[in-house]
Amino acid sequence: MQVSAIIPAFNEEKTIAGTVAALQVIEKIDEIIVIDDGSQDQTAEMARRAGAITFQLAENCGKGQALEVGCAVSQGEILLLLDADLGDTAKEAVALLEPVLEGEADMSIAVFSLSDGKGGFGLVQGLSRWAIARSGGPRLAQPLSGQRALPRWIWREIGFDGGFGVETALGIGISRLGYRMVEVPVPMSHRRTSRDWQGMIHRGRQLAHVFLAIVRHWRWLI
Repeated sequence: MQVSAIIPAFNEEKTIAGTVAALQVIEKIDEIIVIDDGSQDQTAEMARRAGAITFQLAENCGKGQALEVGCAVSQGEILLLLDADLGDTAKEAVALLEPVLEGEADMSIAVFSLSDGKGGFGLVQGLSRWAIARSGGPRLAQPLSGQRALPRWIWREIGFDGGFGVETALGIGISRLGYRMVEVPVPMSHRRTSRDWQGMIHRGRQLAHVFLAIVRHWRWLI
């Protein structure tokens, strides 16, 4: 089966080339698609130079919309969804493909090591974790992980939610339809949101998007 790696990117000119280059060493990946989500820097140009198929959105539409565009223009039967700031550790994404390609899971989700003590306070993760478990799924360690693999037909069946609610929507959709999710520990790393005021604003937006995703799918939680 063909595999399409899809990377939504917003102002990631410093990291996108390294991420694309790392994915190119994975033989199972047939195409690498970067969706520049209205960046104000050279993200798209850096992605093209690195060898990715690149599409530019005229304005910042949010992660969910960028992923929807990427999935629509891709060719693979398997979708590998990844963040833009993984850099060289993106090569570890091969571990996400194996459970799906081997038929052991319908969606795989990367679990990063959090031993560095950085990151948020767990509120958004906890809300997403509760919603997915409430819909019949497992209690995921990292339900908001942007690194995951799944078949195209499942993406189409579930649909998507804009912004940062897409992972929660996928988790609820997989659960309510009775499909299998598996978390895969991977030695990946990316930029962690800090605890300064900018980080708090980001988490506030993320919380709002996850809450909206839960509201849209509330009928599956009661």
